[in-house]
Amino acid sequence: MWHERDKQRGAAAMAIAAGVALLLAAGCAPDGPADGLPTHPSDTYSVSLEWDAPTTDALGRPLTDLAGYRLYFRLADADDFEPAIELGNATEATVDGLTAGDYLFAVTAVDTEGNESDLSDPLPVEVGR
Repeated sequence: MWHERDKQRGAAAMAIAAGVALLLAAGCAPDGPADGLPTHPSDTYSVSLEWDAPTTDALGRPLTDLAGYRLYFRLADADDFEPAIELGNATEATVDGLTAGDYLFAVTAVDTEGNESDLSDPLPVEVGR
């Protein structure tokens, strides 16, 4: 019985994955000097991202148990994503303190049971170049 319930919960988490797509890198701005682009390798940047909230699951059913999102990012040549940034129900986020480089950003959806979807398709963002 429990095995079947766990399979159903897993299916729910997988179902919400289809609706989450990182749609837009709204901008990349320097965190450095206020009057221009950073001029030193230690200067950092911010990336603002936003996405549309999914309204249906992978099977076309209305989403009724979406609890929030998690944002992941990494340098494009890194093997693993940084630990997740918990976003609650926000459909936008800003990541500060990034050094120049090529990054990948991805979002997951989390249901009310705590199940997490697969990562969205990664969005490549060129930072500080």
